[in-house]
Amino acid sequence: MQSINSLFTNLLNIGLGVGVTVAAFFLMWGAFLYMSASGNPHHMERGKSAMVNALAGLAIVLSARIIAGLIKSAIGGGH
Repeated sequence: MQSINSLFTNLLNIGLGVGVTVAAFFLMWGAFLYMSASGNPHHMERGKSAMVNALAGLAIVLSARIIAGLIKSAIGGGH
């Protein structure tokens, strides 16, 4: 059971790291699109949309981590 808990924890940590990295990249990409729009409303909207989507994805990843931790402690793996 301990090896399953370690595997579960390692997978959660890897997933969180990948999710945060991807969200940071898309947040920077959206900021770049917004700043380089030169007043073009369509390009500005694309940049804003990319930033909002990156933040929403980050919130989902963090929520999944919290929910997985709650489930893990509920089934007795939180020791």
